[in-house]
Amino acid sequence: MAAVRARRSGRGGEPARGKRRKPAPAPAYESMPRLARIKLSGGLSTDDVQVTAKSLVIALTGAVLFVGIAVASAAWLGSSLFDAREAFARSADSAAAAAGFDIDELEVATLPGAPAITQARQSEVLALIVPEGRRSILSLDPDDVKARVESLDWVASARVRRLWPSTLKVEVQRRQEYALWEEDGQVSVIDINGERLLAERAADHPDLPLIVGRGAGPAAEPLLAALESLPEVRARLVQMERVRDRRWDIELQSGAIVALPEEGAPEALARLEALHARYALLDRPVRQLDLRTPGRLAVRVHPALAGGPNPLLGGA
Repeated sequence: MAAVRARRSGRGGEPARGKRRKPAPAPAYESMPRLARIKLSGGLSTDDVQVTAKSLVIALTGAVLFVGIAVASAAWLGSSLFDAREAFARSADSAAAAAGFDIDELEVATLPGAPAITQARQSEVLALIVPEGRRSILSLDPDDVKARVESLDWVASARVRRLWPSTLKVEVQRRQEYALWEEDGQVSVIDINGERLLAERAADHPDLPLIVGRGAGPAAEPLLAALESLPEVRARLVQMERVRDRRWDIELQSGAIVALPEEGAPEALARLEALHARYALLDRPVRQLDLRTPGRLAVRVHPALAGGPNPLLGGA
């Protein structure tokens, strides 16, 4: 038994003398793919990574080409989508027109109470109502038409209505010419807000009062609005001159100058209207009316102006 154990232990224990176990064969490292060798070695070595000027140029060129192709593709795709939408819109428009919703009549009128407009103005509105390539009333968005019409310089507001099945009515209110504005030797027509009416010629409105001075047009808005309720002052107004961009001097048809305060000029004009209603002040031969001091009126009489209907006795 002891001998048997010895032989068994010799098989499973130390190898017999004179016999050596062959070492395990080394992996064929050199024959492995390069990527596998990189993973086994734990990364890239400096020998594996070599960036040359030529490779860098090639990489940058490829990136630029890729970006250019992407941009061109996006532009082409956007253009194609737009063309597709436009083609669909035109097809729907033609179908609606064929179904009886074609634009049969376009009406241009003025809003109730608004000043009349000329035939030339009506033609300007008509030219903006229907977009090119549209034939049906369904294709006309009233809000869109309203915005286009109100983009005209002379239009203050507009109202657009579709009268089914085939009529579109546009009503406009034109901006009212209210005064002439002289600035740097140039005279232009302005509305009550002091904004220029570029479509109007000053020569066509000789009876409008004149506003003089740099920046005087927009600054005159409070006075122009006040004059709407002061008919006696407005009827005798010749011009308003901006004084040092601070206050106003008003010239009347009699030749008198009315000096208004820096603050509260509209209220001073209302006071002048009331004084005229009581004393016919604006028709008297005065040279200057000074309203710059609150609560006081300074009057300078000019005997040479005694041609008014109610001259002061003795020029006093």
